[in-house]
Amino acid sequence: MKPGKETEAGKTPNDAGAGRSVLVIPNDEFFGQVCESLSEGRKVTFVVKGHSMYPFMRNEKDRVCLERYDGRNLDAGDVILFKYHGRHILHRVYDIARTPEGTPVYRTRGDGNVRGNEYAVPSAIFGVMSGRISPSGREWNCASLSWRLYSKVWMRLFPVRRWCLAILRRIYR
Repeated sequence: MKPGKETEAGKTPNDAGAGRSVLVIPNDEFFGQVCESLSEGRKVTFVVKGHSMYPFMRNEKDRVCLERYDGRNLDAGDVILFKYHGRHILHRVYDIARTPEGTPVYRTRGDGNVRGNEYAVPSAIFGVMSGRISPSGREWNCASLSWRLYSKVWMRLFPVRRWCLAILRRIYR
C-alpha cells in the first residue's frame, strides 16, 4: 500500500475491496489511542502488524484482543503490550526476575524471534492479551487450556525455533 492513501481504520490492506480502503496511522498515534482506551478500562481489538509473533499471530491477518493491565503478577506465557526504548511492543513473557525491592521485571521475546529480549516493568505495561481472532473468525481465549499448552510447548522449543520457523514458513506460504 502506498503511504498517505486514505483507508478505513481497523482493516488490513487485504480487506480493502472495491470501494473500501484502509487507514494507515503512525504507530505512536495508534498505540497512544490503544493505551488511552486500555487505561479507561475498555477492551481493544486490532489487526496485528509485523512478524515477531509468528506463528501465533500472523502479519495483517490475525486480530488480538487486549485488556487493561491491572498490576497483577504475570505468568510466563502471557502476552503483553508494553513500551520499551520508546516503542510499543506486543510480546510474550518468557521469564520473571525481581529487583532488590521486589518489583517484577518481565523478560519478553517475540514468538517469531530467534534471538533478542526486551524487558518490561509493571509501570511500562499497558495491556494483557486476552484473545486472538483468526481471519475465519475463530476466537482463541488466552486463558484456555489449548492456548496455554501451545504457548508452553512453543516456549520450550526455543533451542530449535529457527528450524521450526523455517518449516512453518515453507508450509504456510
